[in-house]
Amino acid sequence: MEATVLIDELHVTVRVPVGLPETDINAVRRTLAADEFTAKLRQAVRDVAEAFPDLVFAQVSLTR
Repeated sequence: MEATVLIDELHVTVRVPVGLPETDINAVRRTLAADEFTAKLRQAVRDVAEAFPDLVFAQVSLTR
């Protein structure tokens, strides 16, 4: 494996309105934890990174 160095980290913040019912909050949490959501987010990040030629040498990953 080729050695790499971390040069940046980006974070996604998800907020819900104050007072949202617990059932709705739990639904949001379940969605965020779902494999399908993670896969689609990972693909979106990959698609965006590929649109920028300067990132051709960068390894971009998505983790939880």
